[in-house]
Amino acid sequence: MNSKRKIIVFLLAIDFCLLILAFLNLRLFSEKASLPTEYQAMINNFSFDVKNIYRKKQVIEFDGKEINKNGQLEFYLLSHKAKDTVNVKSIGADSEITTPKVILVNTYENYELAIMMVVTLFFFFTGVFILIKYRNNSFSFIIHALSVCTGIMIIFDWGDLITYGRSLNFIIFLLFEISIYMVPALFLHLSFTYPVKTKSKNIFFLSAVYCAAITFIVISCIQLVKIFFFNADINKLYYLNFHTTVADVFLVIVIILTIAKFEHSALSINDVTHKKQIYWALSGITFGPLIYVFLCLIPRILMGYELVSMVFMQFTTIVAPIMLLISVTHNKNEYQRMMTKL
Repeated sequence: MNSKRKIIVFLLAIDFCLLILAFLNLRLFSEKASLPTEYQAMINNFSFDVKNIYRKKQVIEFDGKEINKNGQLEFYLLSHKAKDTVNVKSIGADSEITTPKVILVNTYENYELAIMMVVTLFFFFTGVFILIKYRNNSFSFIIHALSVCTGIMIIFDWGDLITYGRSLNFIIFLLFEISIYMVPALFLHLSFTYPVKTKSKNIFFLSAVYCAAITFIVISCIQLVKIFFFNADINKLYYLNFHTTVADVFLVIVIILTIAKFEHSALSINDVTHKKQIYWALSGITFGPLIYVFLCLIPRILMGYELVSMVFMQFTTIVAPIMLLISVTHNKNEYQRMMTKL
């Protein structure tokens, strides 16, 4: 068995282990807890009318714990399951403060869980298919890593902290954090290697992005170790700041840079087939990650919530791997047609 085949077998083994962990985390989503709708942003997926998207009640205290930063409420909910009863202090649109006992509800419907599962499996399938079929191309390893990390972003989202032990929870949380920062770096890396590799002198910029991603991952890892193994108070750590604001800003910036790099490549490459490949890839990014940037990330940074539900957004991201598959296989089809003419 040659070295490349050993690497592929090793990567496929990792994929299999990740899918097992994904199944374990998916089980948590069936009882993942959320506050009732009056405490959530009202989202109309097909309106995009900002005036109709608002919070009816703002939570300022959850079970005696003050809420004063992004992600804090979601983290506290991880210690509960749907149908648990909790004390909530909130302020309404009329500035009236209420402190009722609230019964937590399920975060996801069954159809939403099905969508998440299908989309995740399709991303894994895309990565494995391209890795095996185009193993002699360097971009196949990048696309494989990118596809798998995107699948992890979807299926390794927070479930709860009470079903599994702290070690398994730590692994799942850490993998989720790794994927959050690696996906944008891998997207940019793809733009430097696909469909043709960029000159090495231009790679230094990519190295800076990877250094930033690794730095954020290390910081998040240290914070998670403190949370899970040293019982640190999350309010005294920077974990939520990195998980929310830093991660979102990093993804927005790098995705936009990726689109700019692909567009620059399309304008500077003379080969017609390569141009078509780039524009297929750009179409996938435009209807997948770019929509995610403008309808989820930027609104979340500016307003604190998304303009569309995350499950709806995850369903639309499936366009990206479909377009990428078309882009990669397009070159082979063009080559076959040329050979037929000859």
